[in-house]
Amino acid sequence: MEAFLQPLQGLAEFEEIKKRCGANRGILNVSGCMESQKVHLMYGLSGLFPCHLILADDERNAKEIYEDYRFYDKNVYFYPAKDLLFFQADIHGNLLIRQRMRVIRALLEQEEVTVVTSIDGCMDFLMPLEKIKSSLLHFKSDSVIDLDQLKADLVDLGYERVGQVELPGQFSVRGGIIDIYPLTEENPWRIELWDDEIDSIRSFDAESQRSLENIDEITIYPATEKMDCEDMVSFLDYFPEEKTHCGTKPLPRGLFFLCAFLQPPFCTFLRCPWLHISAC
Repeated sequence: MEAFLQPLQGLAEFEEIKKRCGANRGILNVSGCMESQKVHLMYGLSGLFPCHLILADDERNAKEIYEDYRFYDKNVYFYPAKDLLFFQADIHGNLLIRQRMRVIRALLEQEEVTVVTSIDGCMDFLMPLEKIKSSLLHFKSDSVIDLDQLKADLVDLGYERVGQVELPGQFSVRGGIIDIYPLTEENPWRIELWDDEIDSIRSFDAESQRSLENIDEITIYPATEKMDCEDMVSFLDYFPEEKTHCGTKPLPRGLFFLCAFLQPPFCTFLRCPWLHISAC
């Protein structure tokens, strides 16, 4: 993808933007971009910081930016906002939580992350990343398991016990076989025990029940978002100031600053570089 950066690297204006982004700790406004250039410019600045957060004014624009950015970087993530009307109806499909939990996994496991979301996606109060990290379950192919404790831990993480795993967010226990379908994975896992020690871990197809590949180590992420934590934070707090660069497309006049004054996390986060890209 370096070829896409060559047209930008020859522009004096682009070099000036990079210079100011590195020194700026506020909002840097860039105007004069055509619609098709905005995502290209955001990608061109992706090498300045390991973490990149791209904000749009609504979900529709956020999805458009996400799809456009995927042309340059397949590893970009989309963080959806909770739909107040349909979020409860989505519980069984777990689609929204699944997308959000994959972003959290990327933030915990990857050094470099690009996330696209909307203003609404930043307005929820969430558990701190450190608390989510401490709740994760880690197992290796030779780990010793307390089966009763594992079942209690999975329920506490939001997993539903069923007879046979079919959907993300479910688990089943049949003798010495434990099936778990994490929200962060494309396929469920099967853990086979020898007494209380893990004998093997494999991924398998949920429909055919056929094994796919052996796995040496797994990490199980929550299947739900807990809202009972005392020190809840904003999604913006998931991005460390010193490692993050933010970009926004034009927002309705005053909306961004209204959000900034309403929630303290937004105000503190303005200390990191913000790049606002507009067409005029």
